[in-house]
Amino acid sequence: MEFNNNEMPAGALPPIAVRSIRNKTAISLQEPDRVPFMPSMNNFYALHYGVTIEESMKDARSLIKPLRKFCEDYDPDWVWNPVPFPIKPMETIGHKQARWPGAYHNLPANTPYQYVDRSYLSEDDWEDYFRDPSYYIMHNVLPEKFGALKGLGMINPYATTGQVILSYMQFANPAVQDSLKALMQTANEVAQFMEGGVELIMSIIKNGYPVYGAAPACCAFDDFADNVRGLMELCMDIITDPEYVDEALEKWSAITIPAAISAAKMAHSEDLFIPLHCGVDNFMSLENYEKHYWPTLKKLIDAAVKADLTPIVFCEGKYDTRLDCITDVPKGKVLYNFENVDYAAVKKIVGPYAAIGAGMRTQTLMNGTPEQVEDEVRRSLDILAPGGGFFMSNSFALDDVPAANMHAWRNALEKYGRYR
Repeated sequence: MEFNNNEMPAGALPPIAVRSIRNKTAISLQEPDRVPFMPSMNNFYALHYGVTIEESMKDARSLIKPLRKFCEDYDPDWVWNPVPFPIKPMETIGHKQARWPGAYHNLPANTPYQYVDRSYLSEDDWEDYFRDPSYYIMHNVLPEKFGALKGLGMINPYATTGQVILSYMQFANPAVQDSLKALMQTANEVAQFMEGGVELIMSIIKNGYPVYGAAPACCAFDDFADNVRGLMELCMDIITDPEYVDEALEKWSAITIPAAISAAKMAHSEDLFIPLHCGVDNFMSLENYEKHYWPTLKKLIDAAVKADLTPIVFCEGKYDTRLDCITDVPKGKVLYNFENVDYAAVKKIVGPYAAIGAGMRTQTLMNGTPEQVEDEVRRSLDILAPGGGFFMSNSFALDDVPAANMHAWRNALEKYGRYR
């Protein structure tokens, strides 16, 4: 099936308005004209249209033509933010906590970007961290995470506040100067890359498609685990040192939540994308989730709603035991996307409070037949679509799948996903 929704008769709403209204209607727990199509993507835009992952990470503009073709082929109602992480500044700063394609790591051109979990806060350093988190981050975290920033550990910021100007001699240290130069170069390279990223996003919007995910934010637990303590370490801290966990998350969220809201507003975003990964059924008990994970996540969600942003919360992994807990949000203002959840349970428990994104297992798109894809669409629509508040999405972000299955997915939604 070909979609020509950008052909607009006289007096009709522009296509981007039609899609935005459809999405907002579903978020408000009502029935739009049909179930909105919201595919979750990773490297699909590149791999599906003949661009290497490395090329996309070097120049976001390389995805402009693929995104235009993607929208023509599958007519999504919400397009996942296609701007990848930029290779050049990561190499300049000596980023150690990730791997990416290309000569720097000697990896093939289509190797996906990969985060590397590591702890930058030892069990013996909690008191040092709490004494001055910013000082600890500058002296202990950044020099270890980024090879070009070793000199930051030699800076005493308190000395710069004194009346004696001689304290600024510390910035004459060659190692300090090298780190400051690396920071400036990295910043300029990020800005240059993002010029192409803005051009890419604007090309999608001008073509009539709203974009989501351009303003991301992590909840305090995930953010602190990813960037300071380490994922496995923080999960174990819940058992051994829960008071440290709670204090760290409260302080972290007090700074990062306002910053995330401000960044989203500066980007003129209408949503705040919140990917979750530490809070899954497999990582912590429901009791620990409610006590240590949910409170600061709820603060982030509530702050986004208060700022007129739609929280799009992606619940990675299995989430069956958390459903009652996550209903404590402003009604009709939040969208939860699920990777692995019982459809009947989530519709019954979460559906009256928040919109749901689900319906297609990515494994089926990768390995199934078009007929199996269509059958899965019908089954999920039967459970999740009645009454509205539902977005058709997939379980985890796509890299590449057979075109026949993608068309079968979109066509089945067009065939069976209409309310009127």
